[in-house]
Formats: sequence, C-alpha cells, structure tokens
Amino acid sequence: MRCWMYSIEWQKRGLPHAHILIWMMEKVTPNIIDEIICAEIPDIEIDKDLHDIVSKNMIHGPCGSLNNKSPCVSDGKCTKWYPRDLLAETITGNYSTLSTTIYRRW
Repeated sequence: MRCWMYSIEWQKRGLPHAHILIWMMEKVTPNIIDEIICAEIPDIEIDKDLHDIVSKNMIHGPCGSLNNKSPCVSDGKCTKWYPRDLLAETITGNYSTLSTTIYRRW
C-alpha cells in the first residue's frame, strides 16, 4: 500500500462529510483532479433526487451579510470563505489561508 488516509466529519445538518486521500500506485496530479473530484451541484435534468438532496443538505450558508448571526461569521465575513467564486478549473497551490486546493465549481 502506498497511501491511505481519511477523516469523517459530521456537518450541522447531521450528514457525514469525508476527506479521503488514496494513492494506491501513483499520486493524483493537479492535471487530473477534475476527472476525480467534483464540487458541483448535480444537474436537475439528469438526477432531480440527487440535486434536491445536495441543494438542501450540502450547501453552506446563508452567512455573512445575509446572516450575521451564523456561527461561521466573524467581523461580518464568513470564516469558511463563502461564497466562493465559480471556477472553470481546479486551482492548486496557496489560495489565501483557506486551502491548497480550490475545486472547480460551475
């Protein structure tokens, strides 16, 4: 085995959220991340049930100026950096203090 790591968190609405890293042979490189990881809302025309589940349970907010009483708000801004920009491609490397990878989102 070359690599195996996971962490499961429970979100506020009771759904599990997993961070998983598995490199069995070759490390995942930035040029193939978008083929493996998706941070997009499912198309309602293709899978309405999945779209409804994700829209209801897996979207952060409202927070910031829309809801200053949200637990993630500090100094009027979301501490989780939401809302995030829509991106055509995943960005790897340093992005403020948030993360080393910002996933494609349409």
